[in-house]
Amino acid sequence: MQIEKANHIHAALLAQGMSCRSWAIENGYKPRTVQKYIQWFAPDTGRRPKRKLANSIMSDLSKTIGVQLLGGENDY
Repeated sequence: MQIEKANHIHAALLAQGMSCRSWAIENGYKPRTVQKYIQWFAPDTGRRPKRKLANSIMSDLSKTIGVQLLGGENDY
């Protein structure tokens, strides 16, 4: 699955039976924070997270959906 936009990330989570909110709570993150970082750092934005929490969230999302979201080879 090609992930380019924030709504693609949400769709990939839904395909696995999780909402963004349920994924966030299950992984110990605040749901609003996860939604914000997905919007800010989706691959189509071209931005990379600099803060540790943002990197952690995007890396964990990469592992969950099986798609590299941070642009590196070993994101998940």
